[in-house]
Amino acid sequence: MHDEKDGPGAAGHRRATLAAALSCPALILLGVNYHYVSERAEGGRAIFPVTTEELTAQLEQLGRTLEFVSRDQLLAAVEHGAALPGAACLVTFDDGLRSQFALALPVLERLGVPAIFFISGRPHAERRALHVHRVHALRERLTEAEFGSLLERRLAAFGTHVPAVGDAEAQGMYRYDTPAAARVKYLLNVALEREASERVVEAMFADAGPGERAFCDDLYMSDEQVRELEARHGATGAHGYDHHPFATLDPVLKGADMARGSDALRAITGAAPRIISYPYGSAAAVDRPVAEAAARLGYRVGLTMERAVNRSLAEPLLLARLDTNDVPGGSRPRLRFGDEGEPLAEPGVTIARRRYFDETAVTVGA
Repeated sequence: MHDEKDGPGAAGHRRATLAAALSCPALILLGVNYHYVSERAEGGRAIFPVTTEELTAQLEQLGRTLEFVSRDQLLAAVEHGAALPGAACLVTFDDGLRSQFALALPVLERLGVPAIFFISGRPHAERRALHVHRVHALRERLTEAEFGSLLERRLAAFGTHVPAVGDAEAQGMYRYDTPAAARVKYLLNVALEREASERVVEAMFADAGPGERAFCDDLYMSDEQVRELEARHGATGAHGYDHHPFATLDPVLKGADMARGSDALRAITGAAPRIISYPYGSAAAVDRPVAEAAARLGYRVGLTMERAVNRSLAEPLLLARLDTNDVPGGSRPRLRFGDEGEPLAEPGVTIARRRYFDETAVTVGA
């Protein structure tokens, strides 16, 4: 744990809030999210996978304090009031990557840990790579100087207006990247007009990326693997169609992307998904209208990347998750559990959701 300090009185306030929250029956639901998985440690410029050894160790550590719950347990709790364990952990994997099926699933099965795999629609419906993964692949294959030069040429060739991007907003979404890398990723994924950004990156990918079909076959799960995850484990959920930050889209496009993502997954599994992981999950990508759009499409649970522990199932379409790096066993843990199992968080992580509503108002005095 890092030994960072709060401002005057903040630590005492946090302890008082925790004590109040724990003074009544209150849920502890920790969501932990993963992306890339590898067999061994790999030093990269843009892709930083968790190894199977690290995944195993982290799940074993979390399992000593928390009880893992499945997608259907969470849905039953939200839809029918079924009880969850008082100290629960929800394991999730975003983007539907082949390495998750090939490498993470065997670890989960061996440990008896349920998980949810959130699948984006376009790689399956069109066998075309997502914008975000094209950017990852280009930044991994090219040096920063090569990437920057190619980006400048393509922006100029298309006459694209480039908005200014500040460090605060960029690192608010990409907290694990260097400031320079965060600015580039924020520019391409959020700040640039959507169609312009996709046009630029698609051209860059054609210039310097691997072949599209082979790239998709290597990176994403097959339809058969997604079908098996649902049939054998009840473990799939939606992740939109094009992996856009929903809050940046107008209402029509937002709803259309969610609906297409749902349709693409239903075409594979035969069932309409009732749980969604919002792409990116940050404050810039998820707001209340996003959750309202999800509700209109029949989703019952939505997962953000608010860095918080859930203390209730109020607002189930705005549940929080932490990145694997932030939780016990991660590379930069900012959460731990005390002797009595109570969650204790460092600055930047909260023990109750605060971004969209004050969850302590739900748990305290309930």
